[in-house]
Amino acid sequence: MKPRLILLAWTLCTLCPLAAQRITRSYHRVPLPQVLADLERASRRYTINFIYDELEDFTVTVQLRGRTIPEAVREVLGFYPMRLTMGDSLIFVECTQKEGFKAMGRVVDTQGIPVAYANVALLNPSDSSLMASGVSNEGGDFVVPCHCRRALLRVSFVGYRTLWRTVDVGPLGTLRLTPDSYTLQKVNVKGMRRVVRSEVDRLKYLVANDPYALGMNGIEVMSRVPMLCVNDETVSVVGKGVTHFMLDGRVLEMSDEGIRAKLRSLKAEDIERIEVMTIPPAKYKAEANGGYVNIVMRRDQTRGWSGSLTSCVQRQYRSRLIPEANASYVSRKIEMSASVSADIGHVYNHQRSVFTFDDGRRRTSDRTSETYWPLADASSIVKFLPTQRLEIGAMASVHIDRTRGRQTDLTIETDSTRSTADKPAVWNHSVSTTLYADWRLDSLGKTASLNYNFFGSCDPYRSENTSVSSDGRAEELRSSSRARYRIHALKLDFELPFKALHVETGAAYTHISNRSGIVVENRTAGQWITNTNESNDFGYSEHSAASYFSARRDLGKRLRAQAGLRYEYTWTHGRQHTTGQTNSNHYGRLFPTLHLSWQPHEGHVVGLAVNCGIGRPNFNDLNPFRSYTTVTNYVTGNPQLTAAYTRNAELNYNNGRGLYLVLYNDHGSNETGWNVAFGTDGTQVGSPVNGVRHDKSGLYSTYKRNLLSWLNVQAEAEVYYHNAHADALSNLQSMHGWGRRVGGTLALMLNAQKTLVASVTCHHDFSAYWQTNRTGPLTRLYWALAYSCMDNRLKLRLAGGDPFRWNVTHTTARYIGFTAQNSLDVHARYLSLRATWSFGGRHIKKVYHDNRDTETQRAGK
Repeated sequence: MKPRLILLAWTLCTLCPLAAQRITRSYHRVPLPQVLADLERASRRYTINFIYDELEDFTVTVQLRGRTIPEAVREVLGFYPMRLTMGDSLIFVECTQKEGFKAMGRVVDTQGIPVAYANVALLNPSDSSLMASGVSNEGGDFVVPCHCRRALLRVSFVGYRTLWRTVDVGPLGTLRLTPDSYTLQKVNVKGMRRVVRSEVDRLKYLVANDPYALGMNGIEVMSRVPMLCVNDETVSVVGKGVTHFMLDGRVLEMSDEGIRAKLRSLKAEDIERIEVMTIPPAKYKAEANGGYVNIVMRRDQTRGWSGSLTSCVQRQYRSRLIPEANASYVSRKIEMSASVSADIGHVYNHQRSVFTFDDGRRRTSDRTSETYWPLADASSIVKFLPTQRLEIGAMASVHIDRTRGRQTDLTIETDSTRSTADKPAVWNHSVSTTLYADWRLDSLGKTASLNYNFFGSCDPYRSENTSVSSDGRAEELRSSSRARYRIHALKLDFELPFKALHVETGAAYTHISNRSGIVVENRTAGQWITNTNESNDFGYSEHSAASYFSARRDLGKRLRAQAGLRYEYTWTHGRQHTTGQTNSNHYGRLFPTLHLSWQPHEGHVVGLAVNCGIGRPNFNDLNPFRSYTTVTNYVTGNPQLTAAYTRNAELNYNNGRGLYLVLYNDHGSNETGWNVAFGTDGTQVGSPVNGVRHDKSGLYSTYKRNLLSWLNVQAEAEVYYHNAHADALSNLQSMHGWGRRVGGTLALMLNAQKTLVASVTCHHDFSAYWQTNRTGPLTRLYWALAYSCMDNRLKLRLAGGDPFRWNVTHTTARYIGFTAQNSLDVHARYLSLRATWSFGGRHIKKVYHDNRDTETQRAGK
């Protein structure tokens, strides 16, 4: 019996320390860091981590009785903007609103008694929109972080007169509320929230503040974002050659069709904001005249299952069907997301080309093209959070299509030649896989991210061409090609917030391999004979290494600066296996970036940005194969192409009331142009060449305003001067002139519930210039009617475009010896009806991650 009593006593002594420890404390206006330090000293189990400088302005007035350590921490944080994260024995406290200014004060009544839980709001003085808000604690103290220096203060509590005061954000002292039910009459609160906001390196469009985005998908809502242009489901940054898309700060890498499918699957009500980086900082790849679009999803989301089903029927030249399905699941440790979409359609184009030679000759070509396709895209992401500081996961996406087409061409010069080209259906596919790990290094916000990405694609192509001249002579040619791309990318990033500087640094390595080949056959005496002079295999390999360093700092209350430096080194090697010809090159360069943001007055922001970039050749442009459009017309690549370099600068202004202006300049050297030449036998050859340089300076402006509570207008305009020249390596001639365009959108709320929205959009280009080409007048007209019902679970959208057949492109280019004029009618008139049904949780967390590789766009699909 005695040994049993000893064992029981030992067990009780062992388990007692493991029981929940409870404490009793009383704090009155004690700084929050001191309170947390006191609770940590009182705890036998928990370690409480926090940043002292972030929390020193917050005070605590509270009585704690019999609370556990976690309960005590939650209670002292109260309504302050804090994030509490708990591990096994670790507690992390972090301020969620790290703004440059803090409104601090104490709310009391006329007798000096603290008013607990009073509502404190900071409004924009220009339009009364809400910028930040908070609640006073039991001692009447409040701290409200805010990004602006000046604000309209509103303090309210039931039974007291609402206090209004225009203040400089900072220490506000004691604020007294008088018991009165009187409602202030002289302050006009307009209720219009700011939609556009400028940061030091990007423009932010707050989709959550735009009620006219009702029923839009990710592509459609971008038509309302300044500096973005949407044309036939293609989204681009104004004036930029390449546009990359990110979701929650993570680059989206897949085929062009896959990107469109992913953007279509996003719903406006799930998007918090869209960020546009016209001059990206050093963290991002130093591309020639490239831009980034970051889509940030809403964060007020719950765990569980959610999803949506969408079906879109479109009538263009023929019917088109686009079904989509999305599903997400989020738990405490695991997050999953999956989406699948298909597109079944048919496109009909008509193109007319006229070549006028200096000696008076004239060559015309009338070409019609029909393309049929079924395609499908699928993507999925799985995240695992084993600890509060570590996140690991995998991402995969697949694209497949089976495209077929037919082309008819009538070429007339001295005689006429009618050509047909059949493109039998072939399967194309691409896959992308990402493995990643994100570490939170400490409680101060320092993080490290490691990513590995693989991209692979297989793009076979077949063509059967027949040409018949006016005298009855017939020629037949067929070709079969294949292209396989493999991209491996590894990247390591660090984000290091210090008190003096916010530092970002990292390194990346990318390996690209391209193996392609073509077999060309001519029909002679009824037999198909392989043309060994034009059949070939080509291999290309590229290695690139990069590192970067970027730092951001506030230089006073109104000025913020961000500077960075990126270094990239590239090795390339190309080999034509049939002929044995090789091409090798290597080059390295530093790419600086600079961003400045100045706030001269409340709500007004002036920004300056400068960077340099490099443009590497497209993989298809490097392949020295002949791609025949007719028996005598073909395009071929150029393995001798080298990189191009650009310089970009812009000065922007945002007045905080809907006006946004950008004065910009971009300069490019050694860029790729498209050379066209005619042989003595009547052949027409197109090929890419280096040696084009351009300089472009212009002014872009946009204005967005709610004229009435149910009427919103958006207007934009751009004017620029473009000057392009080509060196003696090609027969391209210079092109220069003024480009001008205007556009506008009219949006109307058609019911009091704001669930029925109509919009009309019109854009007109007077003239446009790119490289050594000029595009004539072009008008695009669209309309839409969106309706949301059943508690926003069912959304319907009826839309149409180009009702008057105005969308026809006319392009002019000048060459030594002739001028080329081309018109293209893509039959853009359409009518579509889309229905989306959402199920499951109302706000489920969307799961995305960055594979941090931007090379796949060089591979075409």
